[in-house]
Amino acid sequence: MGRFSNVLLASDFDHTLTDMSGQIPARNLEAIAAFQAEGGIFTVASGRSIPMFRKKAALVPVNAPCILYNGGACYDYRTDELLFAFPLADDAPQLLQALRDHCPNERTEVQTLDCHYAYGDDPRRDAALAANGVPVQHEAALPPQPWIKLAVYGTSKQVGYDDPANTPPEEIAYFDELQRYTAGLVGNRYAITRALPRNMEISAGGCDKGTAARRLADTLGRSILVCVGDAPNDLAMLQAADYGFRTGDCDPGMRRYDFRDAAPSAEGSVASVIDALRTLL
Repeated sequence: MGRFSNVLLASDFDHTLTDMSGQIPARNLEAIAAFQAEGGIFTVASGRSIPMFRKKAALVPVNAPCILYNGGACYDYRTDELLFAFPLADDAPQLLQALRDHCPNERTEVQTLDCHYAYGDDPRRDAALAANGVPVQHEAALPPQPWIKLAVYGTSKQVGYDDPANTPPEEIAYFDELQRYTAGLVGNRYAITRALPRNMEISAGGCDKGTAARRLADTLGRSILVCVGDAPNDLAMLQAADYGFRTGDCDPGMRRYDFRDAAPSAEGSVASVIDALRTLL
């Protein structure tokens, strides 16, 4: 029995485990190895899909299944097994059409367990998906079910993630309005979140990173859940945790909540959480 034998540590991936350039600081890797050597279980909780995270999973020293699609599925890359998933409701095709009609100039995607179905032209988004080895079908008549996530993305300004700090206010306001419009359509039948100012992600009702992380902790027999993240789509996870940490360079909206503070992502957010646990536990 090690110091962390009752702990599941779940970290967001982009801009939490990684720095803003997408690299994992060496300090994080060293701390995770020590955490696991003392009995801890480490996993990633990401908004990425199964195919979108597959290449990244090979670089991350997880010793548990990964939480993906903002909690929409839990998948073990070590064994290629799906532990659980929360598909969208049967009326998701009608919601897709409503969103395409409401924002025809934005990129809309249906994300299944093995493919992204894309509507709307966005060459930089396509390049990012290709770089991650994601199968993509464009303008499909009706993607096969189950659908795990439905998303709307503002047209990419670079390959990869746009810098939230440089997002014009009018574009943030546009997606704020889109979120209000969508919420009016779906009520509590779907969960809506924003990982970045210029995107909106839709999951099954009652589905979020926090629900999935707690379910995984229970499945693994871990009584202590520790979570760290940087963005609004991490909020439910940090609230569900026994110990929730926000990164030092988190989205400003995350500072409204009473979470513990981790180091900025470039300085090793996850390592700083593990350091803190040595005092807390």
